[in-house]
Amino acid sequence: MNYSIFQKWATGKTTINIFLKIPNAWTAEMISHLDFDAITIDLQHGPLDFPEMVSMLQAMNKEKFPMARLAWNDPAEAMHTLDAGVKGIICPMINNRAEAEAFVSACFYPPIGNRSYGPWRANVPPRATYMKDYHEDVRLFAQIESKEGLKNVEEIAATPRLSGLYLGPYDLSIDLGYEKMADFSDPTFMKHVKTVLDAAKKHKLISCVQAYNEDDAAMLGKMGFSMVTPVDESAVMMQAVREKLARVITKLGTA
Repeated sequence: MNYSIFQKWATGKTTINIFLKIPNAWTAEMISHLDFDAITIDLQHGPLDFPEMVSMLQAMNKEKFPMARLAWNDPAEAMHTLDAGVKGIICPMINNRAEAEAFVSACFYPPIGNRSYGPWRANVPPRATYMKDYHEDVRLFAQIESKEGLKNVEEIAATPRLSGLYLGPYDLSIDLGYEKMADFSDPTFMKHVKTVLDAAKKHKLISCVQAYNEDDAAMLGKMGFSMVTPVDESAVMMQAVREKLARVITKLGTA
């Protein structure tokens, strides 16, 4: 499928990704009709399991690029998500070239990798062009979110068939010893952010970053990141409910 996000990446436009943590097909369907480019089902941080992921994929707007973040660098989980029809995979905690190579290998069929064949949903309806389509559609992102990953980002970025780097600023700031997490106003932290961005640009990879503050997300997009993730639906729901309750309590005078 010729997803519009591919054209935006090719022409240097910043794209928007949304994370889903709530295990519910209706939530996925409803949100997938909003104005953004990619939708990532988060298998790492949240209550989602595999059958729920499949139901969410079935419900989602087919124009959105369907992605998943793995719980870990697990070849079995990578295979299962791809067999289910996910097109993009974010793999957390990639710390070195060997881990990046293992991730990529798990996502490609021989002779490129070691993935087993069985695309039970990815090839529905069945088509003779599945293998060609697969190699054109799949996008693989190594998440850089540790001191070791940052140190080895150049060799990770040079991994053949890796599509992009995904900066995880929260874990990275924790591992680097910052008191405030993901502080994009801190010049010293921004040097590390730029290191990841520069490595992606040097190796002609897609550069991605998580930034839940709208101003930060916009700034990082203008800085040159190919994709920003400014929201996950559970955090937004909590924020909206909290703010509405606060307004009602204030108007009632019961604060």
